[in-house]
Amino acid sequence: MKRKMLMISLVTVLLFVLAACNSNSTDSDGKASTDNGKKVTLKIIHWQQENINNYIKQFNAKFEEKYPDVKVEYTTVPADATYDQLMQTRMNAGSTGDVDIIPLKSSFVGAPQDWSKGAADPMWKQWIDAGLISDLSDQTFIKNYNEVDVQNAMTYNDKVYGVNMGKVAFTGLFYNKDLFAKYNLQVPTTWDELQNVIKVFKDNGVEALGFAGKDVWPIGLAVQGLQASIHDDQLSYIKGLWTGQTKLTDPVQIEVLQKAQTLMNSAMPGFMGIDYGTLPSLFATGKVAMIADGTWDATTIQAANPELKFGYFPIPGSNDAAKNKDLAGKYDMTWMVVDKSPNKDYALKWLEMLSEKDNYTDFVNAAGFLPTQPDVQITSEFIKDIQPYLENFKLSWDQLFINRQNVGQYIAESSVHAEMLKPAGPIATPEELASKSQADWDAAAPK
Repeated sequence: MKRKMLMISLVTVLLFVLAACNSNSTDSDGKASTDNGKKVTLKIIHWQQENINNYIKQFNAKFEEKYPDVKVEYTTVPADATYDQLMQTRMNAGSTGDVDIIPLKSSFVGAPQDWSKGAADPMWKQWIDAGLISDLSDQTFIKNYNEVDVQNAMTYNDKVYGVNMGKVAFTGLFYNKDLFAKYNLQVPTTWDELQNVIKVFKDNGVEALGFAGKDVWPIGLAVQGLQASIHDDQLSYIKGLWTGQTKLTDPVQIEVLQKAQTLMNSAMPGFMGIDYGTLPSLFATGKVAMIADGTWDATTIQAANPELKFGYFPIPGSNDAAKNKDLAGKYDMTWMVVDKSPNKDYALKWLEMLSEKDNYTDFVNAAGFLPTQPDVQITSEFIKDIQPYLENFKLSWDQLFINRQNVGQYIAESSVHAEMLKPAGPIATPEELASKSQADWDAAAPK
């Protein structure tokens, strides 16, 4: 009898244990969860870009459905120094689980070369050299991407440390096709033709050109368009700055600044008060005929006005049409996995799932990127329309330029600051700005 009672007691205890286990195996949605009912929190940061943010949120929901024990925490901040600061802050605390996946705003560019002695290492290089970023070379999903793009955008020291999501161009102008047709205008292929287009619009009371001057950096997109078409060889010119063979006061760079000032003088009144988020809506509603922006904003414009007929052309900085026929830009958005992340396995699964052909295709079409995977079906009529400008796609100035350390304000970051010229800034002439820029460059020369 005692033995029977003991057996009943053991069975009862076992049932309680099983019941307790079962109570922790599902959450309030009936989905499986980890021990103690807690889900894994996969932390991802990003800059604010509506079309891409919206897609990633939808993708995160799909990922959570496939991996119900994971909750994705997706944090976005403005795409300026705020994001750069967030990256550094989260990376500094990476081993404590503050972030699992981080995207660069470009790719692995800017590392010092043998001709740029003393240049600072970009943050991504410092992180990789310190062992903070995971080596993805052996991940099977890397094979989904074009070999040449893997080499150009995802590789450092012969190892793959990131997954690049596509290429973007930003050395052109969006233009309103209906307004061009209304005034019998053709897409300009030379500088003089562009000036004529601007004149015709102004003569007819139409705002010709828009900049998002409040955020400053978008003005640099137009400047890089001028550099891409005026310089015969940007990289040789940049190397020459380091060796002393070229100067920022050379006629070619003065020409870039002069034409940048001309464009700003032609822009809609108050352009320095227009923020980057507002500019596409001004264009979409027909308030300005052309805007300086990157191809990534095509989906934003289309969403704002699905009926708008618009296109994109390279800024023709030269009167030699052959120098103006190509767009320049960068490899955009390179995802990196924090090597000491406690959720590294799920971070890799997230990248693996995003790299699947269907998901990647949806992403590229949502983002308006040029794909880094082969045989991707592009649905965007806009991308199809600009294909002729992309046959000889080249890297832009800011992707090629390597700066000296501790430089002054006139040559900081990507080095060319046309926004300091009137009417945007206080400096009256391109010659004065060029002189100040060269002085800052010389002052930062290695001792």
